[in-house]
Amino acid sequence: MRKYLISLLSEDIQMAGYCMLGGITVCFPIMYRLKFFMCTRELFFVSGIGLIICTALTMAVQIPWIIWILSFISGFFKMLGMFGCTSAFRLCVTPSRNYAVFFPVVYIMVCGGTYLSGLTTAYLTYYGNWRLMNLFVIALLMIHCGIVYFLMKPDHRPGPFLPLDGVDFFGLLLWSAFLMSGIWLFTYGEHFDWWTSRPIWIATGITVALLAAALSRSKFHDKPYLPLTIFSYRSVKHLMVLLLGACTLQAAPKLLQSIYMNSILGYDQLNIISLNWPILYGVIVGAMIAFSAFVKWHWGFKKYFVVAFFLLTLYEASMYFLIGEDTNIEAFVIPLFMIGLSEVMIGSGANVYLSQTLPFSNFFFGLNSIGYIRCGIGTAAGSAIVQRMYNWTIAKNNMSASTNLDGTILPFEMPSWSDTMAIVSKQAAMISIKECYGYMTLIGMSIILLIMLHHYRTTVTRLLPRMSSIRIWLSSGATGDPKGSVIRKRRP
Repeated sequence: MRKYLISLLSEDIQMAGYCMLGGITVCFPIMYRLKFFMCTRELFFVSGIGLIICTALTMAVQIPWIIWILSFISGFFKMLGMFGCTSAFRLCVTPSRNYAVFFPVVYIMVCGGTYLSGLTTAYLTYYGNWRLMNLFVIALLMIHCGIVYFLMKPDHRPGPFLPLDGVDFFGLLLWSAFLMSGIWLFTYGEHFDWWTSRPIWIATGITVALLAAALSRSKFHDKPYLPLTIFSYRSVKHLMVLLLGACTLQAAPKLLQSIYMNSILGYDQLNIISLNWPILYGVIVGAMIAFSAFVKWHWGFKKYFVVAFFLLTLYEASMYFLIGEDTNIEAFVIPLFMIGLSEVMIGSGANVYLSQTLPFSNFFFGLNSIGYIRCGIGTAAGSAIVQRMYNWTIAKNNMSASTNLDGTILPFEMPSWSDTMAIVSKQAAMISIKECYGYMTLIGMSIILLIMLHHYRTTVTRLLPRMSSIRIWLSSGATGDPKGSVIRKRRP
């Protein structure tokens, strides 16, 4: 067991975090069945005790794949408890059941809790060790269970008892396995040099096979875990594309900014984690803007997402101009504030968009579908794209920076060749990070342009001739437009 303790990679820890997000995602289609299967107090007990067991086992286990499974299960229990809490106070927040009011409040809890958890973890780890955070979480969960036991009615149920008969647990297993294999593929792709290595080819084959099995199960089962009809809704397809772009852009502060502050600026752990505060303030203000945009100002979704992605792209552009070896930490406050704004606006806006375009019976299937991008494979793929981009640029800039370097152009005050190469590597890293932020800015601008042009797609495509009309024009000498020769928008 001891050998696994020293062989854990950064990818192993990253994979555990993605598995927790995957457990959150797969819970959506069966949340209501579990809510009506158990009493309210029983639901909170199950989620709390499940999280206590998973957290305690995580401290005692160092084998990576066991940690991943425990993280996946803990994510499932976390989403179950979160759903029980939010559904209990939903009518207090919005008696009219307006999701435009409800989801900004939920995202203050989710995103705010995430960044506060990061702050707590950093301080406990800095002054103690990583086990203190696990013990702190276990203590909070025990307080939670005590409150549930002493202050809640034992027999309260939000509705009639609903058994779990007919739930496609095998479909749940297939989709979960596909999600975890896809996450593994993109998390370890760069480590194994992608498809030049045998493990990545094996992981690709397993992922494709599991996807085919999950799709077949959903197509031929009477009551599938995830019906394929959910992908026929345009809103689901639109959001999957938008969220994939958002995951790619949001990977920059997690990867590029971390490299820049650690390697170039030399900030310690507490200085880096202190930058969570402006993001947290942005989360609060972003929830207020999301609420006002839908409830007070009555924005359309196109305008809303343009503003949200503009804020996210503005962060990338701001960091492009801030990259330097003597940048003060205060300069990052406004860009990181915009990260918090955009994260809450995109997350809550996506959920509100689904709630207004899908029937309620398919709403949680829609959340599950976009969750494969937002909290699963899309997040891992976005990080893999940014990591690959950085590795490519750092190799290119290291070569170009040292191409003409010889003894005739070295400054006389340089103490040694190793110091010279250290400075060259540092400059190459800064140029690479700056270049990657430039690419991220271009990606963000392209997404904004696609959102703005999407509304006018019929105006553009109506001028495109049909293939049948082209054949008629080629076979005859007529110069006029035959009937039905161009694609025109049908009016009701």
